[in-house]
Amino acid sequence: MKSYLLVAILLIFSEAKTQNTFFNNWLNSKAFKNASIGVMIYDLDKDSVLLSNDAEKNLISASTMKLVTTAAALKVLGPEFQFKTELAYTDSALQGVLHGNLIINGFGDPTLGSKYFYDDPKIFLKQWIDAIKKLGITSVDGDIVANDSYLGSSPAPYDWLWSDISNYYGSPARGLNVFDNQYSISFATKSAGTKAEIISVNPTIPYLKLNSKVMASEEQQDNAYILGGPLEFQKEVEGTIPANKASFKIKGAIPDPALFLAFLIYEELKKNGIAVKGTYKSTREKPAENSRVFYTHLSPTLKEIIAVTNKQSNNLFAEACGAAIKMKTSKADFQKAIDYSLKNCGFDQALLKDACGLSPMNALSAKNFTLLMKSMYSDKKIFLPYKESLSVSGVDGTLKNFGNLQNFTGKFYGKSGSMSGVKSYAGYLKSTSGKNIIVVIIANHYSSESSAIKEKSEELINHVFLNY
Repeated sequence: MKSYLLVAILLIFSEAKTQNTFFNNWLNSKAFKNASIGVMIYDLDKDSVLLSNDAEKNLISASTMKLVTTAAALKVLGPEFQFKTELAYTDSALQGVLHGNLIINGFGDPTLGSKYFYDDPKIFLKQWIDAIKKLGITSVDGDIVANDSYLGSSPAPYDWLWSDISNYYGSPARGLNVFDNQYSISFATKSAGTKAEIISVNPTIPYLKLNSKVMASEEQQDNAYILGGPLEFQKEVEGTIPANKASFKIKGAIPDPALFLAFLIYEELKKNGIAVKGTYKSTREKPAENSRVFYTHLSPTLKEIIAVTNKQSNNLFAEACGAAIKMKTSKADFQKAIDYSLKNCGFDQALLKDACGLSPMNALSAKNFTLLMKSMYSDKKIFLPYKESLSVSGVDGTLKNFGNLQNFTGKFYGKSGSMSGVKSYAGYLKSTSGKNIIVVIIANHYSSESSAIKEKSEELINHVFLNY
């Protein structure tokens, strides 16, 4: 009996030594030379750490930050939470002619006219015009005012890079957002070294001015950037796009989306025979005059919104969720709101500058991600919508091309993150033995190709999948 026990102990020791040897060799890979690597592999069933490296070191996580934001949103707001947008007027005695302003009150909905939810992005405009007609308004003597004051006057997170802000992925969440706050510029190019020609902008934004210096290049990729502040109407477009293209699109962030929304309503009213004597405008100051709300538009539910946030890595939706958390917790900034929302998870000592992970100043540890995901796993009321919001390895979302040639295809539910010098993965893995495992890998400041970090991450997850 003792001999059998001794053999069993030796086998366990040998297996542990083998695992440690693999992990040490993995950490010492050439791909990670001079890099900072934070790792935590955690067994949820046994409540124990399987593998770790610098797990308490704060590192830049990029878009895996969205796992934090969406988890906090589910905890604080609940899966069925909906954003609202109100239509109101200032006339005290409405009789056909509106002797006052038509007001759009925004409360942070990021989904108005979103391509992720509506086949016809203008369907909400038709619904709003119907509500205006139902009220009996035949003309407006005043203005169309988009009230964008709900989230304050700060145009964007202070730690975002200038080169990001006016591009499609760099649109901050506002009280009023529309069409995913995106527009596209179509170029036609000739031979390399010649100037690209703007052939169209969609949708047409009447106040947008573009000064393009974009050149055609032999490189077959989009290296063009749109530069300018989030509320500036004059944009500089620089960089290169592929040569000899009849049409090549780049995407930008709509400047002052509230103003554009006011313009859309203004134009839609005229199309429907409702004259407007005034103009269209936006404001980030709370209106002094009282108004009467006559219609309330509701967004899709939070669980639907976070599915887009995580699977599509949508920065605007993440920032909108972050803003909603701040408003619900009455905290002055996002860091304080998250610290308050996740205080029972053990989540602490992180540096959080935005909700989506675009800021290079965000810093989180592998341990923080693990504690957060462990807390979500144990909360049966919200774990299902959280898990369903995650991408599946080799199947969809940001993980569609991750692990698709590995054994763990379809078994890893998680989120990826990337920016220059940063690659991260975090999620839930079901191993071949049936164990439920949390996997967190964060790589910073590597000098190798990003594809090499991806391959090494796949290698580690595959190893854990087969051997634990």
